[in-house]
Amino acid sequence: MATKPSVECAKCGTGTKTICLGCSHAPEYQSGDSQVVLYCSRRCQIMDWPNHKDHCKNMQQRKILLRAAQVLKAAMLAYREIVYDVDLTQIDYRDGVLYLHQNQRSASSQSKRGPFPNHMTDNIEHKEAALVKSQSTAAMALLGPFTRKLLRGVALKIETMVVNIGRPRVPTRLVPGPDLHGGPHTVLKIGRIESDETWIIDTTGCQYGFRDVLVPFDKYFLDNKCQILNGPRIYDAWETKDLDYLSTLHVFNKTKAQRQDMRLERLTRHHFAVFIYLRVLDDFLVGSNADYERKIDHFLNGLKTHIIDSIRNAGDEFGDSEDD
Repeated sequence: MATKPSVECAKCGTGTKTICLGCSHAPEYQSGDSQVVLYCSRRCQIMDWPNHKDHCKNMQQRKILLRAAQVLKAAMLAYREIVYDVDLTQIDYRDGVLYLHQNQRSASSQSKRGPFPNHMTDNIEHKEAALVKSQSTAAMALLGPFTRKLLRGVALKIETMVVNIGRPRVPTRLVPGPDLHGGPHTVLKIGRIESDETWIIDTTGCQYGFRDVLVPFDKYFLDNKCQILNGPRIYDAWETKDLDYLSTLHVFNKTKAQRQDMRLERLTRHHFAVFIYLRVLDDFLVGSNADYERKIDHFLNGLKTHIIDSIRNAGDEFGDSEDD
């Protein structure tokens, strides 16, 4: 239990500062429906459990969902921070639009994969937008096994939906293009089987200036003026699903540089998946906020180190003499 300004115990009405940790810090689905519950003692908490348990368990599941969404976004950002493939020259924010200036490469030139150029901005929101620009489909693939592992203990229906964002907070543009402004954006639709709640998880919404990664379904569509372009469909993606599809299209495989890029991205994603399989345990999302934050810091540091080592250990594997 934790402390906050004194209010009444839910059981006996005594003034108290001790909240129920199980259901604290849960997100709201409707305004005011995640109020914290306080108790003056462990005895009162136990005595009130028959009245409190349904609300508490509901809030605990919401909190697990929120933590999962936060971790998924953080993992995607960490991956892109190490494996960044846009040759940025400038990040420029003007008139409410974030412009990402790039050296546009030809199909015969291999991408400059490497660490994100942190010297170009000290604004965390601009950095996150740059990291995930046009990456929603890649994120759905990369994070597929991770999502299911995080949420396998919660009764959910997890689906993907392709939407159009009609009202971005801060649009992000690549200069020069190609830029899919107004194009498809993929999100997760999460239906909680034991309640009537439906949520959206948007791990790459920061490219539109969205700060919340978990949002009630109706609120997400209303606030962002969304339209459904495709779906919903059951979320069964694996870490290279998008690459497997692109590899069947000649336009993405006609040069040696394109094939090398595809092979290296595929290898790096496999290393990501191995790290998730080995390092993410069943209790990953449980515990106090302090414990959870320590787990996340340790996880992200370990993930970055693992990806860096995997790239380093690949060595000259991709320096073959494949003909164009």
